[in-house]
Parts: sequence; structure tokens; C-alpha cells
Amino acid sequence: MADTLVEWNNSFLIGIKELDHEHKSLVVDINRLHQELARQGEISEIEKCLGDIYARMQAHFALEEHFMKEHDYPFFDEHKREHDQLLDNYTEYMVQILNDAGASPGNPIEHTLKHWVVNHIITSDKKMSLMAQ
Repeated sequence: MADTLVEWNNSFLIGIKELDHEHKSLVVDINRLHQELARQGEISEIEKCLGDIYARMQAHFALEEHFMKEHDYPFFDEHKREHDQLLDNYTEYMVQILNDAGASPGNPIEHTLKHWVVNHIITSDKKMSLMAQ
């Protein structure tokens, strides 16, 4: 199994320094979770990774939503719904992992996170950044 789930590349850059930095940090956290799941690490380490990702997503979404409001982004509601949906899905998977000890490689949470990073950043976030400039 690969050491990384999401390989950072410049196509993820949206041109907003603070948000790009947060996206990179989120990718690091996601890959750390991937590594813990792959090696079937201690549940306490997996819990920490899950919590770190959740906290980072909440803080990142708050910053991004503030940015969109500041720039009167016309698709704010749609973009916020995407954030809310990801947090809801992530929370469900997180609870499943913690309750059912479903901490295994290939867990659906990995697919959800990878899909979001690849698709949300290069589509929704780039669209937002282009319209805000």
C-alpha cells in the first residue's frame, strides 16, 4: 500500500496563500491517517488523526466561508452545503471507525477524503478563488 493517499501537486493551488497553506496541511493530515490505517496502528493514534482532520476541516471551512462572504461570492450557499455535507459524511465514518473498530486500510473515510481533496479543491475552491479576484 502506498505511503500517501493524496499526492500534493500544484494543480491544487487556488492562488489564495492562506487557503493553499491549509489545503496542504490537510493533505498531510489525510496522509498521516492513511499511514495509521495501513499499518493498523493503535486506535488512540487513529482517533488523534481523525480528530486532527476534523478540527482542521472545521477551521479551514470557517476561514474559507469568511473569505467568500468578504468577497460577496455569489455561490456561497452552494459551496457551504458542500462543506456541511463533507463534515456530516466524515462524522458518520469517524463514529463508525471508533464504535466498530473499523480502522482498516481502504476504509470509506479514505475515499471520501481523497475525493473531496481532489474534486472540491480543484473545482469548487478554484471557482471561488477566480471569482473573488
